[in-house]
Amino acid sequence: MRSEKVSGYRRKARRRILYIAVFAVICLIISVYSLSVSKFGITMSDVFTSIVNHLTGNVPERGTGQQYYLWMLDRMIMEDTLPRTVAGVTVGAALAMCGAMMQSITRNPLTDPYTIGISSAALFGVAMSICYGICIVPFFGGDDASIVNAFVFALVPSAVIIFVSTFKKMSSTMMVLIGIGMMYMFSAFTTFMKFNAETEALHEIYEWSLGTLSKTSSSTTIPLIIAFVLILVFAMAVANRINVMSTGDNMSKSLGVNPVRLRIVCFLMMSVATAICVCYTGSIGFVGLVAPHIARLFVGSDNKVLIPTSAVIGALLVIISDIVVRSIPGGLPVGTITALIGSPMFIYFLYRQRKNAAF
Repeated sequence: MRSEKVSGYRRKARRRILYIAVFAVICLIISVYSLSVSKFGITMSDVFTSIVNHLTGNVPERGTGQQYYLWMLDRMIMEDTLPRTVAGVTVGAALAMCGAMMQSITRNPLTDPYTIGISSAALFGVAMSICYGICIVPFFGGDDASIVNAFVFALVPSAVIIFVSTFKKMSSTMMVLIGIGMMYMFSAFTTFMKFNAETEALHEIYEWSLGTLSKTSSSTTIPLIIAFVLILVFAMAVANRINVMSTGDNMSKSLGVNPVRLRIVCFLMMSVATAICVCYTGSIGFVGLVAPHIARLFVGSDNKVLIPTSAVIGALLVIISDIVVRSIPGGLPVGTITALIGSPMFIYFLYRQRKNAAF
């Protein structure tokens, strides 16, 4: 009997690893394909040639005729589509991991990183920079001021939650409610600024609020990679303790885990990672909400497996959405496509939760 249980557990573990591997391979293939999606007619052959050239050190130089054409193709791949793809993978993975952690520590399947007001606060900072030219940190201007404002203000909701929790013991529900209150407050301030903004500024704020990868470059991918690595290492380090905390605060204490302290640390790390993503790509919605639910359908709720699976699925959602954006005319923000994909799924999960609720 015991051997059957052990063999069953091992089969389930192998199946989970297989799911992660399959999703990772699919994500890699689609990411490589996305390097060729451009209005300039880049082919997969051009992509592989450019990659091989950079790996072997045979980078084409600017010249004339055919040499100039090869140099231009290489520049478009390495400075346009590659940074955009890297940004899509890292942002999608980071938001999905934050969503998985948020849903586990709050024991609420309908929360995500934006629930605590990070996105609304960042948008307020961007609107302040665009409309009034004000930067919270001196000596920054233009796009840099928007990025700095977005990052600083994105940390405000988490700072308020941590500050209040030092004076009053709070449950996960109370933390989320404080975040929601901050979200509505910042949204109101942003609406006031948008109401009085000029048409060009209003368009820029609106595009940023939907989330876009069009403004990413090779320099912006470095902070996004740092945010991805930061949240991945932290999430895997505390995955077992999050599993314990998901059983309830009283049970967590009996097993040696301080739920309040762990919850505050998780909120802080998620806020930093999400703030970095948001300040460079805007508010790409529904990824942190939907990706963990899709992952649970395949690997269950064990955070040691759920978190990396959510990361791969989140990266897939953003990359596929960005491919759609680049394939259609008009230059829609990628957040529009993720919302179109995520909204029906969100309604489905709401329906399923209501159906399973007891009255």
